[in-house]
Amino acid sequence: MRKFTVTLIIILLLAGGLGGVYIYFQWDNLFFTNDNRYDASELNYMNVVYDNRSDIYAFNEGYSSSDNCPWGFKHEGIDYFLLNNSKVIAAAPGQVEEIEWTDNGEGVENRFYARIWIRFNKDIRIGYNFEPWTQNVEDKDQLLSMFSVQVGDWIEIGEEIARFLYVGNGAHIHFDVIENNERSCVQNYFSEEGYTEIMEMIHSFHHDWELCYP
Repeated sequence: MRKFTVTLIIILLLAGGLGGVYIYFQWDNLFFTNDNRYDASELNYMNVVYDNRSDIYAFNEGYSSSDNCPWGFKHEGIDYFLLNNSKVIAAAPGQVEEIEWTDNGEGVENRFYARIWIRFNKDIRIGYNFEPWTQNVEDKDQLLSMFSVQVGDWIEIGEEIARFLYVGNGAHIHFDVIENNERSCVQNYFSEEGYTEIMEMIHSFHHDWELCYP
């Protein structure tokens, strides 16, 4: 009986410790509030990230959970192929949670990119990953200088968050919505107008493509 009691106490302590660690790292998410700046009950009014459709020079990848799609590989997001210096606008409102940049290492064609994370509510955050397609350190610095937001800023839908830096062929923004730490098809997050716009844009390049593939 004593051995069972000791074991139970150890389990409870471990569970409490792990729970404490989880709460520590998720504190801002669990208690996130926007103080009624916008309707955060549900993200169903998202729009596109471009200001003008003429800023889009290609559409090569939408969302796919397998390789059963026109682009032939799993891709958990949307790629917006933008011309140089195009205005990038917020697809949804929220607070800038993080700005991070990645160095994939020397010799990698798409070496540097930077991501703006915007939190919509405690369950949903939105990522804008800027990929200029470059190996040049100076391009990385220029890319970051073209961001017009900083961590902590509150962003309205349609507000400019950056200008896009196009360096090499393939430059784009990888856009995704993460809900409860999972990526899924973004179709249900769009407003009717936003979904109509992005489908018209896609069909201007590929008349029979869908936005998402299972």
